[in-house]
Amino acid sequence: MDFRLPRPERSYLVCATPRSGSTLLCRTLAGLGSAGVPEEYFEARAETGAPRRPSDHLRGANDLYLPALLSSDDPPEAPPYSALRAGEDYSEHLRRTFERGTTQNGVFGAKLMWTHLEDFLPLARRLPQLAGAPLGVVLRWLFGDARYVWVSRRDRVRQAASLWRAIQTQAWRAGQEGAPAAEPRYSFAAIDHLLHRLAGHERAWLRCFAHERIEPLRLWYEDIAADLAGAVAAALRHIDLPLASSDELSAPTRRQADELSDAWVERYARERGALCTASK
Repeated sequence: MDFRLPRPERSYLVCATPRSGSTLLCRTLAGLGSAGVPEEYFEARAETGAPRRPSDHLRGANDLYLPALLSSDDPPEAPPYSALRAGEDYSEHLRRTFERGTTQNGVFGAKLMWTHLEDFLPLARRLPQLAGAPLGVVLRWLFGDARYVWVSRRDRVRQAASLWRAIQTQAWRAGQEGAPAAEPRYSFAAIDHLLHRLAGHERAWLRCFAHERIEPLRLWYEDIAADLAGAVAAALRHIDLPLASSDELSAPTRRQADELSDAWVERYARERGALCTASK
């Protein structure tokens, strides 16, 4: 087996947590045709070859009844860019990833959630060159001197509420086709669990960047939503690519937040406040 990979000339990774605006940013960058095609190439679980099941997001929750609120716990259908093929060597998935994610100018982009590392690292370490390698070595061997863009959300309660809604409906962006018809239900326990989980993943990214001496470009959901062109321009400067004209920029997704999201956030704040008062 030839384990040499046709690695791209220039790479960047968008590091994020769910519902942070990373999809809006990545799809806009992909639409430029010169900034790679950043997708979640490493989202598949090793045991299923598909993205996470809804209940995977609830692991460690104190409320054991939360999975009962899910209408289904089947893993989502794996998109072509991230699906792992049964019995295939992981180097083949990496070859497809580099081919799909690289634009003609040699720029490769990918989006990486902290949860992806749970499967991505063991799979990458199956390559002889990376057996037992720490995260930093894996990233440098695969992506070279990559640039990093760190996407976060200031309003983490709203982020957690949005994530809980998406987990239930499996509609991860507005207008998504084929999402199951499921009426999302409010759960304080679920939102609270996801809030702490998201905070933990943000701290993990921070430790990773500090340990590897990576200086990422920090972008916030609220700023991306308010000024997409400005966020894209900042990302392109960080990647060292020419700035795009305003005619090249378009928002390929729209916000999913609505009155239901607002109601959930307000209800969570009331119930959290009541708990804090009762504990005094």
